[in-house]
Amino acid sequence: MLNYLIRRILWMIPMLIGISLISFLIMHLAPGDITSTEAAFDPKSSEESRQKLRELYHLDKPIIVQYGLWLERIVHLDFGHSFASHQKPVFWAETDKEGNTTPGMIQEALPITLMMNMVGLLLTLTLAVPLGVIAAKKYGRWPDRSITLFNFIGFSIPGFWLSLLLMYWLGVIHPWFPISGLHSLNYAQLDGWQKAYDLLMHLCLPVVIPALTGLAGVTMFVKNGMLDVLSQDFVTTARAKGLSDRAVTYRHALRNALLPLITLVGLSLPGLIGGSVIAETIFAIPGMGKLFYDAVMMRDFPVVMGILTIGSALTLMGNLLADLAYAWADPRLRRGIMPQR
Repeated sequence: MLNYLIRRILWMIPMLIGISLISFLIMHLAPGDITSTEAAFDPKSSEESRQKLRELYHLDKPIIVQYGLWLERIVHLDFGHSFASHQKPVFWAETDKEGNTTPGMIQEALPITLMMNMVGLLLTLTLAVPLGVIAAKKYGRWPDRSITLFNFIGFSIPGFWLSLLLMYWLGVIHPWFPISGLHSLNYAQLDGWQKAYDLLMHLCLPVVIPALTGLAGVTMFVKNGMLDVLSQDFVTTARAKGLSDRAVTYRHALRNALLPLITLVGLSLPGLIGGSVIAETIFAIPGMGKLFYDAVMMRDFPVVMGILTIGSALTLMGNLLADLAYAWADPRLRRGIMPQR
């Protein structure tokens, strides 16, 4: 098992370099750069000043040289500084000679996005697994038909439309929830519990709506997996041995039916950090999705490459964790990874 882990981790290094190189080249194939964006905001900027800006950011050098300089910094976990946001550090906080600390852009946005998406994913799984199991066990009867109807409705409703509808109904017509930002205007005057409650109320709609829109797909995933497993011979054998229906369903069938779901959850790890662009944009949440969107629009290469690199690393880690979880859940795969004694 240890050898398998070491091989997989070492294999992730060239994979990460290859992904970053492709991302770097694609970013530079896009028309324009930060100097053209600044010129759009400042028509008085001269070609000479824009050329000095290109030299400052090494944009006048060949692409492969720029990539080499970027890779050299990344080895030391230096993601550089933003072109567009007053030279703020991309990844982590920095302290200047006067002792002033500037927080990193990803450092500020990442906890918000992680908290939102992890709570949303847990909410989706908590609801989808029982609904999928019920639909499979009651296949063809009214519980299955009701859940299938709910899934069809869930598939057909666009997330942004549901967000705008609930914002209008729950935030404007009935002002029960805040509809933008993370804090109220009087947040600084609140005590600890009031601040926690204020944050919770602001996060309700941005968390619940993406969780509900993703519920239909995961429920169908669990239901189809359970239907496939419940028809297999080992389930019939378990029933013939006199095991209770609950033991057959939850101890034997569900564990095998969740194997594809484990892969799905592992591959969703990059989404946890990449953020929900639509939800964060609609609700004005300063998370990773909004940061990435703004950086792309501003041609802010260091920020875009920082987010892509971290997302790629998490994708590879998600694949590794999914394989390990798969091996934990399926003894046949575990025997293939671990040496036989």
